Amino acid sequence: MKSNSREIGRLLVTGVPGWLTDGLLQSLREAPPPGLAAVRCLVEPGRLPPPRTTDEEAPFPTEYVEADLRDRASLAAATRGVDTVLHAAGLLHVRRTRDWYEVNTRGTDRLLDAAVENRVGRFVFISSNAAAGRSPSRQRLLTEADRPRPLSHYGRSKWLAEQAVAARQSRMETVSLRPCMFYGPPVPPRHIEVYERVIHGRMPLVGNGNYARSLTYIDNLVQGCRLALMHPAAAGQTYYISDRPVYTTKQVVEAMARALGVTPRFLPVPAVVGPLAYRLDMALARGQLYWQTLHLVGESDWNVGVSCAKACEELGYAPTVEIEEGMRKAVLWCRSQGKLS
Repeated sequence: MKSNSREIGRLLVTGVPGWLTDGLLQSLREAPPPGLAAVRCLVEPGRLPPPRTTDEEAPFPTEYVEADLRDRASLAAATRGVDTVLHAAGLLHVRRTRDWYEVNTRGTDRLLDAAVENRVGRFVFISSNAAAGRSPSRQRLLTEADRPRPLSHYGRSKWLAEQAVAARQSRMETVSLRPCMFYGPPVPPRHIEVYERVIHGRMPLVGNGNYARSLTYIDNLVQGCRLALMHPAAAGQTYYISDRPVYTTKQVVEAMARALGVTPRFLPVPAVVGPLAYRLDMALARGQLYWQTLHLVGESDWNVGVSCAKACEELGYAPTVEIEEGMRKAVLWCRSQGKLS
């Protein structure tokens, strides 16, 4: 990190507890950056955790506050006295389509208003590669210079939030990060279910399985967040944060199988199923309905490869973990926790 890195000061982290935020907080405890004065964790109402020994032993004061992205008053209180915000709270899977816009878009907008009102210095938003849509081919990787074309309501809710973030650039420093699908420990239940299917069943493989897939190992994303919080060059920018290699759908399943010590078994699915599922997913969305399985199948034939070159060149981002090591670590964690049969 360059010596002219900005000081984080008093940091607000939203979306605690969470896959990313738990990893980030652990990283900050183990290697606190110079100038980190205190951490305030925003949690949903009713989810305040019990006191943690790790927090008591942290080299900076840590507090937990309740706030709701739908409630402006609670967000005003949460951002009071804060110098930097990392906003990771949001919805990935919902009951109704409109929930994405209420939380991911309008909730971010409310938090931005509160941050501006309380004179926050930098606001880092955790967006998604879904905000940009898909790449036109397996070989053509998306970059930050490409015009966003979100194809899902989730992606559109994140893209609109990115626009709200950019609109505040004259009032405070803003950064948007676009990670791809996370993997690595601690592994959430929905990913453990996939591992179980790889062990005991057959994984559906749409088409030939050679669709581009960028992934983001969780430690790589934590590194990207730290850089976004501190690096002067990040102000006003958007970055893809991913593993350096771009994989394919089939390679991802094969890496899971190797980590699990099994031979992958595939259930061939005609390529036409993907577009059909997508059209049905969009039809259901018009009625505010959402079916997670259908939604995922509808994206199964997309090329979603991205380039993280901009973050590497401008911020010194250097992803160190790739899929073979990352999947091994994820499986080891699952087995150490007794979560895999």
